[in-house]
Amino acid sequence: MGKEATVWEHLEELVIRLRKALLAFAIATLIVPFVPLSLSSYKPLLVIVPNLFLEHVIPKTIEIGGNVIEIKLAASSPFAGLKIYMYSAILIGLIVSSPYIAYQIYAFIEPALYPHEKRWVKIGGPVAVILFLTGVLVALLVVLPFTYKIMFILSASVAENRLVAYASLEDILSSAILITLATGVAFEIPLILFFLTYTGVIEVPSLTGDTMRVLLVASAVIAALISPDPSGIGMMLILIPYYMLIVIAVALARFLKRRG
Repeated sequence: MGKEATVWEHLEELVIRLRKALLAFAIATLIVPFVPLSLSSYKPLLVIVPNLFLEHVIPKTIEIGGNVIEIKLAASSPFAGLKIYMYSAILIGLIVSSPYIAYQIYAFIEPALYPHEKRWVKIGGPVAVILFLTGVLVALLVVLPFTYKIMFILSASVAENRLVAYASLEDILSSAILITLATGVAFEIPLILFFLTYTGVIEVPSLTGDTMRVLLVASAVIAALISPDPSGIGMMLILIPYYMLIVIAVALARFLKRRG
């Protein structure tokens, strides 16, 4: 049996793993955004990602009371484009480097795991990437489009046919990218709860009564922190799938733990 590592050796190993993960993230952030999707014309991902957000998040027109209102975008600062490209590069870098970051986390905890735990952690790596991408898609295709449309409709209902709708390009895209990142990260929490429950760090006696209420409240708090919608509708769009994921994760962990 090998000699057990000291606390300082564990810390040294952790620093090495973190350094590798940060280096992968930095390389992905600095290089991948400039890769074009097509060789026929140079249009890098750094340009495509903001355009993708604009296409799916901001409605071009809204109709209320028979009035069709065109949504116009305005740059509130000469540095708006730079800020948007920076956020886009961070999002691309995190998505691309996430599998390697997950591997570094696994490599750090792997020596302390039992064989059956290693098997579940190996499965958890790809699941973590899938959950992150699921959160990104939920934000991009459901939460953000619905939220911004509701906000524009509310503004139009106040001003009626006198409204000329302008939206800050910087505020819209930067907040959309940050919310997308936050949603992707938040969708990792069900996986964390699965492992904490499966390994016995968290004891969940049953999935009835108080336990379900606690899980619902925790899910609602996380959804409220992510959602930019003050009406609460956006929060509900996140809460429903998020709560289902958390309940499934805890239920599956309890079932597998009982099977031994």
